[in-house]
Amino acid sequence: SLFATTILELLAAFLSFRGRNLEKAISNMLDPDNPDLFREFKENPVYKQLAGQFIGKTSPPSYLSSEKFRSILFQVLGRNQEGDKVEEWVGKLPEGPLKSTLGQLLQDARQDKEEFKQKVEMWFNDVMDRASGWYKRNMQRILIMIGMGIAISFNVDSLQVYGQLSRDPDAANKMALEAAKVVSTAEPGQEQPAELKKEVYSLLAENLEVLKSPLGIGWEKVDLNTLSLVDWMAKLFGWVVTAFAISLGAPFWFDLLKKLVNIRSSGSKPA
Repeated sequence: SLFATTILELLAAFLSFRGRNLEKAISNMLDPDNPDLFREFKENPVYKQLAGQFIGKTSPPSYLSSEKFRSILFQVLGRNQEGDKVEEWVGKLPEGPLKSTLGQLLQDARQDKEEFKQKVEMWFNDVMDRASGWYKRNMQRILIMIGMGIAISFNVDSLQVYGQLSRDPDAANKMALEAAKVVSTAEPGQEQPAELKKEVYSLLAENLEVLKSPLGIGWEKVDLNTLSLVDWMAKLFGWVVTAFAISLGAPFWFDLLKKLVNIRSSGSKPA
């Protein structure tokens, strides 16, 4: 899960997933049928200054405050003069969703300019909350695909792992000891992402090679010629289970691991 999340973060930075999600949300707010308006919004100097660079490539900003959005919007509409009456320039806007939305916000603000500005900023924040949900759902889908690639590349078949641990008590005990070791290195309630990564990387570096054989991970000992259609179908299902498990994220599994280890260590110690 940690490996998949790292790959996803690199892709998100290189392909500007967050910036594209922000721009899509703003474009829908302004008017999806009027690309010229959004083009003017992006050409605003304030917006350009917020853009970043990744490996020499200019990328859209991944975050925009509600105050900056309102300022840029008013500037693009050419109605930012203090002497303007808000109801007049809103009424002069071309017919469309933007005019309807601003008109409703102006009505809610009872024609007060300062309150209208606050309403516009609240409108932006509400849309960004929904856009954040869109982004998380899209990233979850991509994470599942990355997890599937990892599962196939390293042959991490959850059904096979389960079978190996069920048939080999020694391997199961070894895994339980490693789990307890990882959990014991972190103080309760103090797990930070950097510390979590350090612990997991340490576990992988020290013990993955030892645990690959008892867990059945890897392609070294797999004879592809002996696998039947049923075997491939079962392996495919195991990979899918692994992909969905990976998509839950490393923090989820670390917290679950900690709870399971605490439950296991509770009660009287067996002889």
